[in-house]
Amino acid sequence: MHGVASGDALSDRVIVWTKVTPPPDTPSFYVRYDVSLSAEDPDISLPGSPLTRLGPSIFSGTVLTGPEVDYTVKIDLLGLDPKTVYYFQFSVPSNIADYNAGKPHSLVFSPAGRTQTLPAQDDASISSVQFAVVSCSNWPRGFFNVYSSIAARPEIDVVLHLGDYIYEYRNGEYGDGASIGRIPLPDKELLTLEDYRARHAQYKEDEDLQALHRLKPWIVIWDDHEFVDDISGFASSFHQHSNETMSRIPSAMRAYFEYLPIRAQKTFTYTPTHLSVQKTNNQEGDQNLLLLSKTERHVQQQQERSGIYRNFHFGTLLDLMMLDTRIHGRDKSDWSTLQDEGRTILGDDQEQWLVDQLQGSMDRGASWRIIGNQVVFAQMDYWGLMFNGDAWDGYPASRKRILEAIEERKLKDIVVLTGDVHSSFSFNVPKSLDSYNPKTGEGSLLVEFVAPAVTSPSPLESIHVGFLNPLAEMLFPRIEPHLHFMDLSRRGYMILKVGVERTVCEYWYTKNVRVRNSGESLGAIVETEKNSGRITRVTTMP
Repeated sequence: MHGVASGDALSDRVIVWTKVTPPPDTPSFYVRYDVSLSAEDPDISLPGSPLTRLGPSIFSGTVLTGPEVDYTVKIDLLGLDPKTVYYFQFSVPSNIADYNAGKPHSLVFSPAGRTQTLPAQDDASISSVQFAVVSCSNWPRGFFNVYSSIAARPEIDVVLHLGDYIYEYRNGEYGDGASIGRIPLPDKELLTLEDYRARHAQYKEDEDLQALHRLKPWIVIWDDHEFVDDISGFASSFHQHSNETMSRIPSAMRAYFEYLPIRAQKTFTYTPTHLSVQKTNNQEGDQNLLLLSKTERHVQQQQERSGIYRNFHFGTLLDLMMLDTRIHGRDKSDWSTLQDEGRTILGDDQEQWLVDQLQGSMDRGASWRIIGNQVVFAQMDYWGLMFNGDAWDGYPASRKRILEAIEERKLKDIVVLTGDVHSSFSFNVPKSLDSYNPKTGEGSLLVEFVAPAVTSPSPLESIHVGFLNPLAEMLFPRIEPHLHFMDLSRRGYMILKVGVERTVCEYWYTKNVRVRNSGESLGAIVETEKNSGRITRVTTMP
């Protein structure tokens, strides 16, 4: 009913996920999982056979689930080989009461999932990695055609979701899904743990989302709508929030960790329970799986930090750093303190962590440094027309410190990936636009690619002046000289192709989100060459 998923792959492990839907008030029970190196087509002559049958199981085990985690199952499969495709499947008794009573019972199988581990950190043979980059998936606004399009692409290695995986609104508040059968559940603004769980569960029933989760490992970060619109300063001013917000955010966070294939992280308001992630309980197979490897130490160090910011190594080709600009350390949005030098969007610890990761990536000889981030990093207020205080423009001192560190340390080949604004942008990012040469790109320290929304409306569409899109797309690149590509009207996704000598970003657009499987088209190709620190080519399609 809710499919399977995988995510947060490393070179020797990966999270796998599912949700069981037992009768109400069912107590905790065990779920079996099997892992294989192959999968076979189903035997349609056998009633009840799974959609895709696994090949020989290389190991299996059982894990406990129950109402404490809304009957979700999340396992960190350990001891895997690098750069290897694995297939996984879950099974439960068809009648749990009969099973517990020792009566005869059959098994119910989940669909089989496909996932893949990352290459070893020192693997120099990796010459190309392809990411699909998505954000802002609003249920009542339309169908998730973007997900089905990506699922049909075998060349994609990993899906990056940069936030707003769900939205917290009731139907009609930010999209009306009545005419297309997509009314969000529960049909009210989300407030409680039960509310957030129900909305996540509804999303997981979507066929296109299920297909993409089943076929590709994901790496996810949250933005604001997983909690509440424009939440800021929650960590830095926790006790200044209302009682409703103080209970709402931890509830949303708990549901997020239960329903997404991400390693559960301790935060200042959330501590994972013993059922939040099960590490191969009762696993049958290699007894060396639990040895404290280099990757194990890496995971432990991540979990000792308070937050979801984390990094991934793709051989010597690239390092991926995923940030939390929303919850962890962001100062409260406040116009009166906008220019304060101490303001931060990351928090001091995450800011230092990012600089250290960039430096460490350079020191180890990785070709590229990719940063996954929620909100627009580049300056967008050169003429005062596009200022967004919710983005890095609202935290100029924080951005300045990072850009100064990049410049002083001579850190190169950095690409920032962003969601949030339901638009497509490609920027050169200098330390200051006053010293930037728009003709040559001199002064740019890195590039930023901003992804369109899966279904959420463009900014101009939201205020019912969508007819101004062509004018805006002609005007804004002229007044923002570091902006090289822009599209304010279309929904879609990015494909980021990282190679040794260049990184290429393709912008793909779905034709109509109100019609399922409406087709797609390529909108633009934007390139940056190694050691350039700037956009080197833009090709737009008619």
